[in-house]
Amino acid sequence: MLLDAPVSTGFAGGLIARVAERLVGFEQALKARLRAAPVMHHDETPARVAGDDHDRLLYIYTARAGKLTWFGAADNRGHAALDGFGILPGYAGTLVRDDYAAYANYDKHLTGVQLCCAHLLRALRGIGELDPDRDKTQRCWTEPATQALLEAKAAVATARADGATALDPDLLADLRERYDKAVAWGITTNRLRDWPRGRHPGYTLARRLQARARQVWRFAVDLAVPFTNNPAEQPQRMVKLQMKIGGCWRSVRTAARYCRVRSYLATARNHGIHPLDALRDALAGNPWMPPQTA
Repeated sequence: MLLDAPVSTGFAGGLIARVAERLVGFEQALKARLRAAPVMHHDETPARVAGDDHDRLLYIYTARAGKLTWFGAADNRGHAALDGFGILPGYAGTLVRDDYAAYANYDKHLTGVQLCCAHLLRALRGIGELDPDRDKTQRCWTEPATQALLEAKAAVATARADGATALDPDLLADLRERYDKAVAWGITTNRLRDWPRGRHPGYTLARRLQARARQVWRFAVDLAVPFTNNPAEQPQRMVKLQMKIGGCWRSVRTAARYCRVRSYLATARNHGIHPLDALRDALAGNPWMPPQTA
């Protein structure tokens, strides 16, 4: 289109494979930079790959640290995929993530974990709205817990703006006390509540918030840690756009090629490199490389 030169679909499709082959060294360097980052975000989203008879799921993973953005594809959502990518094994910084169990396997080697508070706030709101007209029991604990987290988020933002490196200890202690009391009340009031199957979801959430409290409140102890996992979730919009346009990938292998090229373009753009310049350099055998971390 740029040169008004007619080319076949196969030629255009083959360019993706050509670029991906030339970016093996870039991806290795990108993973090394991510493993050296003090704070890293990680997330995954389902996508589709065409099969002989019907479509099946694959998963697109994202990792983010500052201007570094990585995408990867796998046919499973578990330890095998995460180990195979070679980013989380050996990582020793602070990991920002959701509460998916597969990530917990790496916790013992980390400086800390920050659970995405945006996910938790949505979960609290959902429990509070289970039966809003007849039952205010849920909101009696979900709303105070939510308010404590939101006030802590605002206090952290103010402290950062003022150049502080930590929250006032008394303020942090007061916010934690309010949160802990609210969660304990949620456990007490939902422990024996009827539910069609298994425990009441309010009890399950409250127990999780109590057990994971240190990982929920990491952002208020270390001000370099974000409140949410949005930096890893935002790049996934390009994945959803690709699915909207193409419908699916033909194989996990082709999805992995897309992910490698997307990692290159996203990270290069974040560093001020124009995509066409980045692609030209890659095809010429001299791809742009991410800078060393400080």
